[in-house]
Amino acid sequence: MKKIIFSLALSVLALTAVQAQNLQVKEQDPAAHKARVFPIPVEHLYFHSEILGVDKNFSVMLPKSYTKEPDRKYPVVYMLHGAGENDWEWANIPVSMISEAITMITNDGTAAECIVVFPNANEGGKQGYFNQEGWKYEDYFFKELIPVIEKRYRVIADKGHRAIGGLSMGGGGSFNYGMRHPDMFSSVYAISAAVSPVAFNNEAQNPAVLPANMNGGHYSPEQIEAAKSVNFVLDCGDDDFLFDANVATYQLMKKNGMKVQFRCFDGAHASYYWYDAIGRGQAYMTRHFSAQMPSGSDVTNTKHIFCRRAPA
Repeated sequence: MKKIIFSLALSVLALTAVQAQNLQVKEQDPAAHKARVFPIPVEHLYFHSEILGVDKNFSVMLPKSYTKEPDRKYPVVYMLHGAGENDWEWANIPVSMISEAITMITNDGTAAECIVVFPNANEGGKQGYFNQEGWKYEDYFFKELIPVIEKRYRVIADKGHRAIGGLSMGGGGSFNYGMRHPDMFSSVYAISAAVSPVAFNNEAQNPAVLPANMNGGHYSPEQIEAAKSVNFVLDCGDDDFLFDANVATYQLMKKNGMKVQFRCFDGAHASYYWYDAIGRGQAYMTRHFSAQMPSGSDVTNTKHIFCRRAPA
C-alpha cells in the first residue's frame, strides 16, 4: 500500500511540474487596479536653457491647497537628485513616492505646505551641479531655473522662505550652494552628501583632492563667515561610505562657529535611508520657514519631528 501511495504522489508531482511549465506569465493591467492617490500634484516641465543650450527638464510638486487658495503664496524647497538620476526618480524612489512621503508629513502637521522643485542635472553624459566646460549648471540654476520658478508659481521669493536639500551628489550640490550662495537659502538639508572637509582647508587649493562631482572649490574665510546665516544639516547613515567625510565636515563647521546639525541613523548609501530622510528634511526646513512665515499661515502651527533609529 505504501508503494502505491508513493507512486501516486510521484505522478501528481510530475503532472504538476508539466502544468507549471505550460503556465504563461503576463503583465497585470494597471487599469484594473485602483492606483494610490497622492493629494499633492506633480508637474513635469521643461524650458530651453540659453546657458546650457538644451531643453532642460524639471519637476514641481505643488501643495494640495495651491488651486484652492489662489491668493496664497508658499515657501519653496529645491531638492537635488544624485548621480545618474533625474527629476523623475531618485535612486529607485519615484517622484510619486516622494509625493507620498511629503503628503503624509504635511497632513499630520509635522511639515508645512511648500512648493517643491526637482531640477535635472543630468544630460547626455554631462552631470553635476557646478560650472564646468560645456556645462554651466550652477549658472543655469541661479540665473534661469530659480527665476522661472518664481515667475511661474506663487512663491515667497526671499531667503527666509527658500531652502535646498538633496542626496549623494545632490547632497553635495545643496551643501555647496548653501556655502557659496548663503544669501539665497534659509536652510540646507544634505542627505548622504558628497562633501569633503578638504574644502574648508584654504591651504590645499588643488581641486583634484575634492571628491567626484564636487567641483565647487574651496571655501574662503569670507564664504565661511557669510554661510553662518544658513542652517545646515548633514544626515548620513552609519554604514554609508561617505560617513567619515560627513562627520569630519560637521566637526570643521562647528569649529568655525557655523549653524549645523549632524544626524545619523542605522543605514547605508541606499534608497530606504533616503526615503525616511526626505521626511526629516522637509520637517527641518519647515521649522526654519516658520519663524519668518506670515502670521496665521499653516506653518506657524507645525509640530516638531522626533527622529528614531530604524528597527534592526
